[in-house]
Amino acid sequence: MAIPKILKISLYLIGAFVVLISGIGMWAYQYRDDLFRYIVKEANQHINGRVSIKDFGFTPFANGIGFTFSLFGVQLQDTAFVRHQTKLLSLEQLTLEVDARKLLSRELKITSVCLKEGKISVFVDRNGYSNLSVFSQIDSLDTTQVSSQSPMLRQIFGDLKEVCLKDVAFSLQNSPKNQRIGFTAEDLANKFSQIDSLWKMKLKGEVYFEGLAFNVKRGAFLENKKTTLALELVFNPEISVLEVLPSSVHVFQDVFSLEGSVDFSSEGHLKLQIDTDTIAAPRALAILPKTLEKKISQFEILPIVTGHVYLDAPLRQRGTDPLVVVDFQTHTFEYQSPIGPLSKVIATGHFTNQVDSLLPIGNQNSHIVAKNVSALFNGVIPMNTAFTVSDLDEPMLVMEGNFRAQLKECNDLIDERNFKLISGNVWVDYCYEGSMNPIFDPNTKQLNGKLDGHAKLENGAFVYLPHRLSFSGMNSGMRFNGKKVEISYLHLKHQKNQIKMSGKVQGLLPYAFNSTGKVIGDIAVFTPDLGLDWIRNYQHAGRSNGKFFTQLVDKILSHLELKTLLLAKKVHYRNFQAENVKGKVYLSERAIRCENVRMNAFGGTFEVTGGIDNFNQAIHRLYAKGRLNNANVQKVFYGFENFGQETVSDQNLKGKISASFSYSSQLNKDFKLIPSTMNGRLAFELVDAELNHFEPLKKMQRVFFKRRNFDNVRFERLQNEFVLQGQEINMAQMKIASSVLTFFVGGTYSFGTKTDLLVHVPLSNLKREDNDEQHIIHDLNGRNLIIRAVEEEGEVKLKYHLDWRKKQRNVL
Repeated sequence: MAIPKILKISLYLIGAFVVLISGIGMWAYQYRDDLFRYIVKEANQHINGRVSIKDFGFTPFANGIGFTFSLFGVQLQDTAFVRHQTKLLSLEQLTLEVDARKLLSRELKITSVCLKEGKISVFVDRNGYSNLSVFSQIDSLDTTQVSSQSPMLRQIFGDLKEVCLKDVAFSLQNSPKNQRIGFTAEDLANKFSQIDSLWKMKLKGEVYFEGLAFNVKRGAFLENKKTTLALELVFNPEISVLEVLPSSVHVFQDVFSLEGSVDFSSEGHLKLQIDTDTIAAPRALAILPKTLEKKISQFEILPIVTGHVYLDAPLRQRGTDPLVVVDFQTHTFEYQSPIGPLSKVIATGHFTNQVDSLLPIGNQNSHIVAKNVSALFNGVIPMNTAFTVSDLDEPMLVMEGNFRAQLKECNDLIDERNFKLISGNVWVDYCYEGSMNPIFDPNTKQLNGKLDGHAKLENGAFVYLPHRLSFSGMNSGMRFNGKKVEISYLHLKHQKNQIKMSGKVQGLLPYAFNSTGKVIGDIAVFTPDLGLDWIRNYQHAGRSNGKFFTQLVDKILSHLELKTLLLAKKVHYRNFQAENVKGKVYLSERAIRCENVRMNAFGGTFEVTGGIDNFNQAIHRLYAKGRLNNANVQKVFYGFENFGQETVSDQNLKGKISASFSYSSQLNKDFKLIPSTMNGRLAFELVDAELNHFEPLKKMQRVFFKRRNFDNVRFERLQNEFVLQGQEINMAQMKIASSVLTFFVGGTYSFGTKTDLLVHVPLSNLKREDNDEQHIIHDLNGRNLIIRAVEEEGEVKLKYHLDWRKKQRNVL
């Protein structure tokens, strides 16, 4: 029976082994004090300082074949401690697991170390002295030199398998290099394995970082951040390089993957590549030094990003900032830009703090580049841009971009009670170069840089409802800069009007940045046929509903001062008709004014300066002055709608008139004259005139001169000056030599109820025959028929007198 025999032998061997190990344990326990003193002695003999331990505990075979020593109140200090008073190591408990088999041969081999509740403080003072000299005679942080001078460390820790730290704070203060590192290992375990000369480590646990400051003046990375580490490391002592294999670090709820290396050689560099899939920008920036975080945060662009970070931090050079390179891709986010809200923003970008490798790392040598940024302006208008921000101390921005939109898709941005966009496409391309902080100065109302761009409108159409203005066929090309918009061309149809425009507008830019100011336009307008009947449809715009473009247009119109050079082959308004119109027209929200407008009208020439103002009030004001040359008086009365009166109309008059005039009155909300407000002066000359079917004369015919034709009265020449006040025209006495009689007239003619005219008819007219009118001279020296025309009970009544007193005649 071979199997039972083998089993018996195996049990004997196991029993012997247990007895042997138990004996070793009993021996170790019996001589634990000697072992403790041996460990302390060995440690003190191989360091340049002193180890002190208040108490210890011993547990054999706590974790297999080995002895576990728990050292309490462990203190480690270098020989210069009296001077600098900084202990390298201060622990409440240090647990060491010692290889029992090596210990029997009087070799101290530590396989596991656990540090609890304490502090490790490493410093290098301004003179270059470090308390790490406790392990070496040299004043250096070069781990290669320390290692070569410490064979005891290699002998004792050569079989080390695990190191754990619980509530242990670590700090490094390197004054010559202006560096400071601080963290607390709350629960950290590091497992070791050795392959040839390489040490492989797996570091896992909770660490709270006070900060990693590679240049104290520039701030610290990971300042006051709690992390969870899962690192895989390989240390090569021959070249003093710690390689970070693909690992992960949790900061709050964010996960970063990282890999890289730490070079402890004479040059000394920490190089890491850090990646994250989704992290909110504020949390990502919070990992950076405060100064860098503040510089980037000022742009208020804080989306969720996917990022790749490259970090190269010098460990030996004094006052040198780490090189930081970041490539990122944002998730969609919203951003309140200086010109308005942007939604669905997505961007790809790059950051580095050393643009020029020949210049020092820092804010002035930094830039942020975003090559692909897309968004919806005010949630509707698609835009694309690319920009570079350089010099984070005084940020300079270089930006290029464009807007593309279909007008009808922008109706959500306007007040539907005022505007309705029908069709059309608009393109805007721009570039800006200048300061970013701020781009626009609200005090000077100017950009802190240079702006250039152009815009194009194709087949646009919209309706402005308050004024019932309909525009279509809009095509335009424009260029703009920080001060003005140059309109190369703007062609449009306003109802039946074909209009072509060009010119410039100044002062629009502040409105893009929610500021205000005067908007001054200087425009040339040409049209073959300009109808102004739309003015009658003017209505006050309703109160804005707060939509973006409505508010923008309202603000611009309320500050608009538009000077227009008008060239029109034809102009018409109600009964008014004119041709070859040329002059200056000024428009604003509250008024329209023309200056030196010349035209062919009423069969002659017409020149006028005037306007209508107070559009913003219920009562408007009309004013004008000008000159009329050789015009058809019938057309004048027809064109001006008989000046608001019914007594003398275009149906009564014929002849050629030349006149100079001034006039003012008020208009109601429908732009109709308010007769009582009329004021004016008219100096005229009327030749080859006719007065037809004029009822007051026909009344006189019924009493006198019954055989003469008062239905058609011809005048060779009339000249006088009329003064208009309200509805009354006051005229000086005027001699009227007509085809039927000669008479003198003066007094007041009223469009209302105050007509009071005095007519002198020399009785010499009684002798007049049809063929001798050119040979009889009529005057007031003889006997006269006095006719007084007075308004009574709504009609003009004639009163007749003979031999009127001469003094009255002279007064008239």
